Amino acid sequence: MASSALGVSAVVINYNGEEFLRGCLQSLQRQSRPPDEILVVDNASTDGSLGILSEEFADVRVLALPANLGFAEACNRGIEATDSDLVAILNNDLILDREWLNELHKHVSEEWGAWASLILFERSPNRVDSAGDGMSVIGAAFKIGHTQDVSAYRRPREVFGPCAAAALYRRSLLEEAGGFDSDFFLIHEDSDLNLRARMLGFRCLFVPTAQVLHRVNASIESFSAAYVFYGHRNSEILFWKNMPSRLLLTYLPERLLFNLLALLYFTFKGRGVSFLHAKLAFLRQFGSILRKRRGIQQGRKLSAGRLRRQLERNWLKHRRKGLSKL
Repeated sequence: MASSALGVSAVVINYNGEEFLRGCLQSLQRQSRPPDEILVVDNASTDGSLGILSEEFADVRVLALPANLGFAEACNRGIEATDSDLVAILNNDLILDREWLNELHKHVSEEWGAWASLILFERSPNRVDSAGDGMSVIGAAFKIGHTQDVSAYRRPREVFGPCAAAALYRRSLLEEAGGFDSDFFLIHEDSDLNLRARMLGFRCLFVPTAQVLHRVNASIESFSAAYVFYGHRNSEILFWKNMPSRLLLTYLPERLLFNLLALLYFTFKGRGVSFLHAKLAFLRQFGSILRKRRGIQQGRKLSAGRLRRQLERNWLKHRRKGLSKL
């Protein structure tokens, strides 16, 4: 099927987004190449989100979940409730450039399984939030170009994966990789999917002309207890669940050093207890993580050597320069 004939389902994940949901949906409806359907998955919001949807967006389909199941599971429910060949996953705190979807769609070809947007800070639109996501050898994901000037990110290029705040996926990638891991709840669920998709042979293209403005961390405050807990529990799960044994054993000492440095940092920031709770929660899940690991490694198509060439070696650089996802 020609790329121009592939339909797109836009899935917007919402949780208490009354303040910014309206702007997101309006910018989505104004797309020069509109999505074939728009679905809002609401994670049991307790604000006026559902009222806005029913009163102002009657043409938008809503999937109201009975409880807050987290970003990852909300994505899965939205994917299951749609049937287009391409699925756009969107945060509710975005303003999309009018050509956003058209630019992504123009770059759809058999070569790519996912497409990353140029995500800019709403308050500083000349600064990059994400130009796609990268992955380090210790399983610590990072945002490419984070805080840098947008002028350095004007050319399409292959990246490790998209940031799911504004990403386009082939349904075949989502199905073969098994979707998002709902155990992550939120934070790093996209990084985990990126790594699994990479090991299955899927590739991602960064499209700089597909621009969005992002109100970063609107749903969960930076350095809140929940932010530190989910970020560092999930980063640990990502490493142990996915990394091929050869790479896991090679970079485990550096992973432990990373954890030590992070503990010192978050203790200084007053979040040391949240960090330790994250690691304890990871240990409690270790049995189920190993069971998932067996299936992932059995299905892996990419050799450890080829995967290693796609991973960033200098993980400390990204921490020092503030380019990490946490």
